[in-house]
Amino acid sequence: MKAATAESKAKKLSAVEPKKLVTVQAPQLRTAEAMKHDLRRKPPVSDEFEEKEPERNGARARVRAGRKKRVKSFLPTTLSSAKYAEHKAKALAKGATAKRKTELTKGLSAAVLDEALSPVISTGDIEGATDVDGLIPPDTHGAIGSDEFVEVTNSHIDIFPRNDPANRTSLSLAAFFGYFNQTLFDPRVVYDSTWNRWIVTADAFPDPKLDNIQSYFIAVSLTPSAAGPFFIYQLNVTFNQGDFWDYPQLGIDQDSVIITANIFGAQGDFKGADMFAVAKARLYNGLGFSVPVFVGLEATLAPPIVLDQNPNTFLVAAPGGNVLALYTLQNSSNAGIALFGPVEVLVDPYAAPGPAAQPGTSATLDTLDGRFVNASTQVGNSLWQVHTIDLGGLPTPKYYQIDTSANAILRTGTFFASQSSYDFNASVAANSDNDVFFTWTSIDPNAGINAQVRFAGIDHNDNSEPGAGLDLFTSSTFFTGGRWGDYSAVTVDPLNSREAWFVNEDVVPNGDWGSRIGSVGFP
Repeated sequence: MKAATAESKAKKLSAVEPKKLVTVQAPQLRTAEAMKHDLRRKPPVSDEFEEKEPERNGARARVRAGRKKRVKSFLPTTLSSAKYAEHKAKALAKGATAKRKTELTKGLSAAVLDEALSPVISTGDIEGATDVDGLIPPDTHGAIGSDEFVEVTNSHIDIFPRNDPANRTSLSLAAFFGYFNQTLFDPRVVYDSTWNRWIVTADAFPDPKLDNIQSYFIAVSLTPSAAGPFFIYQLNVTFNQGDFWDYPQLGIDQDSVIITANIFGAQGDFKGADMFAVAKARLYNGLGFSVPVFVGLEATLAPPIVLDQNPNTFLVAAPGGNVLALYTLQNSSNAGIALFGPVEVLVDPYAAPGPAAQPGTSATLDTLDGRFVNASTQVGNSLWQVHTIDLGGLPTPKYYQIDTSANAILRTGTFFASQSSYDFNASVAANSDNDVFFTWTSIDPNAGINAQVRFAGIDHNDNSEPGAGLDLFTSSTFFTGGRWGDYSAVTVDPLNSREAWFVNEDVVPNGDWGSRIGSVGFP
């Protein structure tokens, strides 16, 4: 995208016409008993996963010997896969180029910032899901509900009772959705605290037995408990033969569930993002639907979690350069649905980060391409987001508070653990008072620190900044899987908006991936 101009701003209400329809009949009603019964069935492993031998590294290799890892390739959107790999290699060779400086928010004095950095504190720590399927990356995602924390990974769902997390329920995604044709991946989960419903999504690899049709699943709970029955919707998202539906994201506004995804052609060429919205009134009542699909949108378009009754819903992408791309969705739940944009929101120039180094190994971790990896939070005219950019030659999270009424940045800043740390895989959530919570991964090879699960916050009462944050958990060894993430998640507690729960990846002692769940709050 080009820098914003007077002409582009004048066209900010340009309508995007939908090009496709996605139609689903009535869903399958799936009970907890049926899910547990199907745990006897082994989930499939699709051919699209590349098999790799485990690293040979002394005792650690002996633990992992004989078990191949199945790695899903990352699909960049702004560069070809070859150019993306070249960019990462050059960035790694170049290394840190300058001492990082935290970008201070405009209007806040240094004295205020020094007195009020990262006020959020830990209130709980749970060991989350670990690798049981041999799939990389884990795609750790989760949400807190009224009674449970639900974590989804490749390729499982784990339900942790809020007051008894040790008594968790673990199901394969195949058993949960009742689908055993192809591997399910890229899962997401959201708790709708207004209607007390869980929404769980995942997509499957194309099925060669069915003309390579690719299925996408939306599960909606019938009760406030994720351990109860679900409506399971199975969507055909192959709108053009050979297309691949990838990196779907999940958001909600007051009336609808919003889905986005990146679309790649048969030759691996990026064709744009798709977006559609489905009325909660239909999903939550087990009704079929037929809704328009908007295509050719900016890459990795992030939907929001909307906290109020704003008639406008805002979606945002980070296409690179010095702009963010902002779309406005109206009438999301009915036949008059309309999408406008993109409007260009000017920001400081940013670029995709290099890979993250680790202590004790030459193996690096992918930090992706500067995309927004998770849903935004929309409250009033504010939209909160965070992504990982290059800052001084090191991957660094940068957050934005976007004024959606003025198409401008209200507040922005960066955060990192130290001057030599690699910081990435960040997510953000906010409450209706604009108290903000972050989680991310941090590694500091110079200090011998392996992958940490870190957290930080912004307290609206004192204009705090995230700062260096605090570590919830530090891994005891490094990871050799290459792919990290691809995302993390943080959600505000529906029982206390000054607290939040998050999940992020870590490394377990045998060198495989694990995850950590934390609850944090403002004192």
